[in-house]
Amino acid sequence: MPLTKTEVEQMEPNSTMWDSGRGSIPGFGVRRQSKHPSFCIKYSAKGRQRWFTIGRLGSPWTVETARIEAKRLLGLVASGQDPAVVRDQSPTMTVSDLCDRYMVAAEAGAILTRFNRPKKASTLAIDKGRISRHIKPLIGKKAVDEIDSRAVKRLISDVTTGKTATVVKTKLRGRANVRGGPATAARVADLLSGIMTWAVDEGVIEHNPVHKVRRYRSEARQRFLSNEELGRLGATLAAGKDKDGKVFNPHAVKIVTLLCLTGCRVGEITGLRWGEIDLALKCLRLEDTKTGKSIRPVGDAAVSILNAQRRLAGSPFVFTGSRRKVPYQGIGKEAGRILKAADIEDATPHTLRHTFASAASGLGYSDGTIAGLLGHKGRGVTSRYIHRPDQALASAAQAVSTEISKLLFPQTT
Repeated sequence: MPLTKTEVEQMEPNSTMWDSGRGSIPGFGVRRQSKHPSFCIKYSAKGRQRWFTIGRLGSPWTVETARIEAKRLLGLVASGQDPAVVRDQSPTMTVSDLCDRYMVAAEAGAILTRFNRPKKASTLAIDKGRISRHIKPLIGKKAVDEIDSRAVKRLISDVTTGKTATVVKTKLRGRANVRGGPATAARVADLLSGIMTWAVDEGVIEHNPVHKVRRYRSEARQRFLSNEELGRLGATLAAGKDKDGKVFNPHAVKIVTLLCLTGCRVGEITGLRWGEIDLALKCLRLEDTKTGKSIRPVGDAAVSILNAQRRLAGSPFVFTGSRRKVPYQGIGKEAGRILKAADIEDATPHTLRHTFASAASGLGYSDGTIAGLLGHKGRGVTSRYIHRPDQALASAAQAVSTEISKLLFPQTT
């Protein structure tokens, strides 16, 4: 006879009953090993006998609901599937889930840059923005194993054509104007490629679908300021105000000047701490740059500016922001105002770094020396043991700084 509720409830411990008779499901039964009876099926998969537990007697499993489930499971067996394997498989991971896992690993320092260093907070913030504004809206709901080269190409096309363009509120009064475009699409694809490479390493997928997918690559910017432009910039910095008479932030004036005189990256100067300045040896001992710790010799003109900077109690930063626990944050906007007032077009604060390198090249210094002045990686494995600035670099830094200072402020040199 087919199994009944009464029979199941009256089962003795360590006993098994099978469904039989008219309307029964072959292979469907119930076992009681100790206290509670549990419904199960017995089947054969790949030549091996298998047991699969459906569930314990009680809600939601009655004899009838368990029999229906047994019929479904044995149907999987008939189609060549193993219910135990299907049950043990993890739910399909979406791209959104993968991105979340990636960011957790990145924030824990487990994702390394090409310099074998954990990503900085600023880089993580950019990654979060690209994920939330481009990747998730376009492919976030797709399963990771569904992403192929065609899906990546569509993503790149959608970002390029502005499908994800929007205005995002970022702070109480701030907003981000998300435009898209080919350059943004390329950066988004690069980030997705990094995420997928990590997924391969984690065993989530077998290969990276972004590899070999073509995307926009702009030519390296060669923009640097001419001697005439440096002269106009120096005059604007000396005036300290724009053509409408609006005063520049004093921090911005000094930061832009130091960028010209040192060739440092913008973040290296805006985030400069007092403990990183060695006035005696005329160098900056930067603790955290794009390539790690770095010693940068600087010329007398830069030393003079740093020596004259007033130190604020309670702040470790040379250029302190409105809150003393953070550095000055307005250089992007103010530098734009300064360059505009000097009638300098198509330039950014990073252009000043290129200008420093160009001046060094014009003075005849080698690529290796210029790389050392700029803090590029590759100065040799012994650099970690050096605690004093290289004398050749110090001499070059002085010469380049003096040359640029003459062009910036000819009336004072």
